[in-house]
Amino acid sequence: GSLAVKDVSIRLRVECRKERITKMGNELTVPILQLEELDVRLSRVKFKVKETGADWILNKAVKGFQDNITSIVEMNLKEQVQEQVENVLKNINSYVEVNPDVMLNLLGITMDDLEENIVWV
Repeated sequence: GSLAVKDVSIRLRVECRKERITKMGNELTVPILQLEELDVRLSRVKFKVKETGADWILNKAVKGFQDNITSIVEMNLKEQVQEQVENVLKNINSYVEVNPDVMLNLLGITMDDLEENIVWV
């Protein structure tokens, strides 16, 4: 069989914020990157069964579930993209924590320009 995905749209927004951390007994404020928005959309997923001997009936059944298949693929794709982006940001943030001035200079901002990241417990 085959699976075709049509018109994929992935939109994400990453923000730079400041966060307070404790390092070696000292409280520091460091910039962090975090995923603020992720939108994944698929126009359509087309699944086609081949060489089963009952292709025509299976393809009719699959066509009836096309919207459900599209929703499931879209949800799974979003979860995977989110996981990968968060892993990348975690790695970047570990480097930035050691030398925050590099990222601040790269972005052309200061720590005072950043909103504080507030975690509600």
